[in-house]
Amino acid sequence: MKKAAVLLLALACVLGLTGCRAKLEYNISVVVPAGNQGELVYSDEEIAPLKGQLTVKSIDLSEKERFVLKPVGEENASFTCTDFPKGVPMVIEVDKGAWYKIGVAMENPAEEDIVVSFHVESVKVRIE
Repeated sequence: MKKAAVLLLALACVLGLTGCRAKLEYNISVVVPAGNQGELVYSDEEIAPLKGQLTVKSIDLSEKERFVLKPVGEENASFTCTDFPKGVPMVIEVDKGAWYKIGVAMENPAEEDIVVSFHVESVKVRIE
């Protein structure tokens, strides 16, 4: 009887710890304001990769727009991609633990803001 109780308690602990896993996948949004003429616009969220690689998937960016990954605090350094197929994950070599912002250069002639989303994996997220 004691062995069964210890086994059940151990099983409950293992299942409880499994549910406490941190979230490592996020959707990051970039708001392109109405009337934007293709200037760079960045997300409010900052991301820090947990590995030396960052996996980014465009959810709704068209192929003619430009994707930018800019290190926080560095104005001149950035990773730019002009051919970013929608729905296809892109792996980017980055510095582990460094903070980055996701940006897009996109025209928005409409009278309403456009929200562009990206799915990122294995990152920590903070809001500036």
